Amino acid sequence: MCRLFGLYANKNVNVNFSFYKADKSLVKQSYLNPSGWGIAWFNEEKWNLYKEPWPLFKSYRAEEIVKNAYGKIIISHVRFATHGEEKIENTHPWFYKNWIFAHNGIIYDELINLIKSEYRDFEGETDSEKLFHLIVQEINELNDPIEGIKNAIKKLKNIKFSSLNFIASDGRNLYALRYAIERENYYTLYYTKRPKNTLHLLSKDTKQLIEMKTAYEEKAVIIASERMTEEDWELIENRNLIIIDENLSVKLLSID
Repeated sequence: MCRLFGLYANKNVNVNFSFYKADKSLVKQSYLNPSGWGIAWFNEEKWNLYKEPWPLFKSYRAEEIVKNAYGKIIISHVRFATHGEEKIENTHPWFYKNWIFAHNGIIYDELINLIKSEYRDFEGETDSEKLFHLIVQEINELNDPIEGIKNAIKKLKNIKFSSLNFIASDGRNLYALRYAIERENYYTLYYTKRPKNTLHLLSKDTKQLIEMKTAYEEKAVIIASERMTEEDWELIENRNLIIIDENLSVKLLSID
């Protein structure tokens, strides 16, 4: 079990608020997901990635890293280990062939037979990383991210899993899938847009954040496993893929 976070903004931003000040901040979530954490950010030129195989709440470097991690696209993850040791190679997110990926769920059956030899260059031994490589394989073979994701899911029809929930990006679009077989009330994904005209409903800290971002003309779409603030978060229906583009347009696709 893990928790996911993703953001696409109209300019480079950091996510210090979501990590440390939100009602359900990532540092608070890390107490129940203590097996590692990571953050990836895309600053219009390249991906940057930092992760540690110990709890976010115990990290001595996290606050410095997060405060200085500015990107238009940011993906973060706090891990609860189910497959693989607590080591850096098994910590989300991963960077592979220009993609960043983080997953929340358990895949019970072995995936290796679905993955071609040229895509078996794994860092660690987790089921999540194998899912990532399968998805990249299908995207590259079909030369289309959406069709590739759909095809990967089709290939998993006879594989036993709890959830395929993920957040991923190629530096152009942000993709997030909610696809749970078990515990649908746990394997959730929500999204919200900032800013919204709901300041009167917000706490002091959240209100200050939104006012500051409005003053700097910052806009963003945020995706998370949980409603992290008292803002208006929309639940992504199960078996749906959400795609966010550079204009911060949101598209939802039903996935069979």
